[in-house]
Amino acid sequence: MAEIKTPQIESPDFTDKNDLPSESYPELVPLTSTELTDEQRREERQFVWRLDLSLLVIGFLGYAFKYIDQQNISNAYVSGMKEDLNIVGNQYNYFTVLFNAGYIIMLWPSCILVSRIGPSKWLPFCEVMWGIFTCCLALSKNYRTIYGLRFLVGFFEGSAWPGYMTIISQWYLPHEIALRMSLYNIAQPVGAMLSGAMQGALSTNLEGHGGKAGWQWAFIVNGVCTIAIALAAFFVLPGYPERPNPLAGWYMKEKHIAIALRRNARVNRSGQRPITVKSFLNVFRNWKVWAFGLAWVLGGCTTPSGFFNLWLKSLKLPNGKARYSVAQLNYLPIAGQAISLGLQVIFSSISDYTGNRIGFLLLHFALNFTSEIILIIRPSNYHTYMAGWYLNYCGFAAMLIICGWASTVLADQPEARTVLFASGTLLAYILSAFVPLAAFPASEAPNWRIGAKLYLGFCLVGLALYLIIYFGLQYENKRKIKKSQEGKRQVA
Repeated sequence: MAEIKTPQIESPDFTDKNDLPSESYPELVPLTSTELTDEQRREERQFVWRLDLSLLVIGFLGYAFKYIDQQNISNAYVSGMKEDLNIVGNQYNYFTVLFNAGYIIMLWPSCILVSRIGPSKWLPFCEVMWGIFTCCLALSKNYRTIYGLRFLVGFFEGSAWPGYMTIISQWYLPHEIALRMSLYNIAQPVGAMLSGAMQGALSTNLEGHGGKAGWQWAFIVNGVCTIAIALAAFFVLPGYPERPNPLAGWYMKEKHIAIALRRNARVNRSGQRPITVKSFLNVFRNWKVWAFGLAWVLGGCTTPSGFFNLWLKSLKLPNGKARYSVAQLNYLPIAGQAISLGLQVIFSSISDYTGNRIGFLLLHFALNFTSEIILIIRPSNYHTYMAGWYLNYCGFAAMLIICGWASTVLADQPEARTVLFASGTLLAYILSAFVPLAAFPASEAPNWRIGAKLYLGFCLVGLALYLIIYFGLQYENKRKIKKSQEGKRQVA
C-alpha cells in the first residue's frame, strides 16, 4: 500500500503569537527523529507515557460517563420513570430530539471558546455543568422539566469530543495520533457496554432509599461521578503546549513542555491560536476541510447497528418460535461493539506505525462494501446474513484514521483542525438523526427496501473522497517541490 507523503510546511513562527516559552525553557531545536540521541528518544518515550496516563485516562473516563449520561434516560424510562412521571406518546422521543438539538447547537461555539479560553478550563467546566443537570433529572416532576434538562445536558456535552480531539492533535505526533484518538473514542462502546449493567444495578439496589426511586438514584450517582471526574480534569488536562495549564504543573514540568514544543516544531505544527469569527469563516475556504469532513461522515457511514436487533428479533425457528431469547438479543450486538473497538485500535495503531492512511481506508472500504452488498442481497443462510451485520461494525475505524490524517495534513492550521472536528461531528449527528428514519421505516422491518442500498451509495462516495484527498495532496506536494526548486534556481 502506497505511503502518503505529507506536504512540507515551514516551521511555525511562535513569536507572532506570544507563544514562545519562557527563558527557563531550553531552545526549540526541531530535530528530525533520526537526529535524536538515545537519551532524547528515552525522554520522549517517557513523555508520551506521561501524556497517556494523564490526558488519555481522564479523557477516557470523562467520555465514558458522558455516554452513560447521554443514554441513561432510556434505562430510567424502563425502570419506572415512565409510570412515575406519566410519560405518554412521543414525549420520550422528544427527550432524544432535544438532547441532539442542544448538542448540535454547542459544537461550533465550543470550538471557538476552547481555542480562546483553553481546554483545561472550558472542558472541565462544561463537564461539571452537564453533571449537575444530570443530577437535576432525578428531581424532575414532569416531562416538561426533562425536556429542558435534556437540552442542557446535550448542550454542554457538545464540547467534549471535538475538544479532546483538538488537544490530542496538539500533543501527539503523526505516528502516535490516530491510535490515541482511537483509545479516547473507544470509551463510547465501553460506556455503552457498562451503561445497562450499571443502571440496572443502581435502579435495583437503591430503590426506595431516601424516599427516591431507583431511576432517580441512577441519575444522581451518574451525575456525581461525572462532576468528580470533571474536578480532577481541572488539575490533569495539560492545556496546549504553547499555553500549558499551570494547575497541571504537578506532573507536566517545564522540561516536559519544552519536549512538547520541540516535537511540534519537528513536524511543522503551529500552536493553537484563538479563533475569531473571521478565521472561523475562512476555514471553510479550505478544500481539505470539506474533503476530510465529508469523507469522515460518508466514508464511515454504516447501517445503524440498532436495526441489527430488529433483524435478530425477526428470526424464527422451523416451529415458529423465536430463534433467540431476550438475553441473546441483548448479548449478540455486544460482539459487534467488540469488533468495532478492536478494529479501531488495530487499524489506527498500524496506520500510525506505517504512516499509511489511504491503504487502511481502502481496506475499510472493502469491508464496508462487502457488508452492504450482503445486506442488500439478504442471503437465505442467516449465518451469512449475520456476518454482513457484523462486518458493518467495521465502519467506525475509518473515522479515527481520517481524523489522524487530517491532523497531520493541517498541522500548520490549528483553526482548521479545531473547526473540522466540530463540523464533522455536526454533519454526523445530522445524518444519523434524519437519514435512518427515511431509509429504515419501522413498517418495512426487517426487509428494508432502500436502507442498505443508500448506505452502499455513501460507501462509494466515501471511496471517491479518499482518492480525491490522496491525489489532491500528492498534486499539492509536487507543486510545492517544483516551486521550491524554481526558487533555488533563481537564487543560484
